[in-house]
Amino acid sequence: MRTIISEKLTADSLLCAALDVGEHLLKNGGEVHRVEDTIERICKSFGAVHVEVFTITNLITASVRMADGETSQQMRRITDIVNNMYAVEELNEISRELCAGKIDVNSLDDAMAKIKKKKIYPTWISFIGAMCAAGGFAIFFGGTLLDGICAAIVGIFLTFFDKYAPKIANQMVMTAINSLLSGILSILLVKIGFGINADKIMIGTIMLLIPGIALNNSIRDMITGDVLAGFLRFIQSILLALMIAAGFAAAILLFGGAV
Repeated sequence: MRTIISEKLTADSLLCAALDVGEHLLKNGGEVHRVEDTIERICKSFGAVHVEVFTITNLITASVRMADGETSQQMRRITDIVNNMYAVEELNEISRELCAGKIDVNSLDDAMAKIKKKKIYPTWISFIGAMCAAGGFAIFFGGTLLDGICAAIVGIFLTFFDKYAPKIANQMVMTAINSLLSGILSILLVKIGFGINADKIMIGTIMLLIPGIALNNSIRDMITGDVLAGFLRFIQSILLALMIAAGFAAAILLFGGAV
């Protein structure tokens, strides 16, 4: 049984609420198919008789028609996409509760605000994870224990820079800057005699930057029929990989091409 407030929803307010959920799904790394399906389900569960949703990597456009003929069309521009599977799962739960009538649209803002504020784990866990991943991969690809320790140090620096450095440019440029600084630090650690193989240190650090989830989602989008969105996400992943390569290549060239 819907609440009285929910029964009086206008097409504009309903579509706005559905797009709020869809926008945050896409921002946190949700697949295009998931975003479109969620928006459609929410709208239809509140009385919409016709829903059209089109989503690509940075844009959602949708229209809805209610039973009384009222219509609405809205769009959202998406920026600053991250990979937060916890938020995606929580947003999925919110959409299920909306469709089941357990919460109404007026409670949606509060529910999503809680997701934004809630931290899955303390910040220091991110640094531990970066240390283990970078150091472990450096050793896995043939580096020494010292190379692993150096990669862990670079991983700490990279995580700190990513979390606290001001975002002075778009994702592509910031990825290139991250790669350049990581490459320079990797080489300097070898130059001062702490590390042994700069290339192995760089390999371990690169693994923190590779857009693996985005690439996986692009293939999944194409398989599920969202070819355009999947292809755009695939191209974006390739461009990020090129920025990573360019940043590390620039660091190597700055030191005469020797690693």
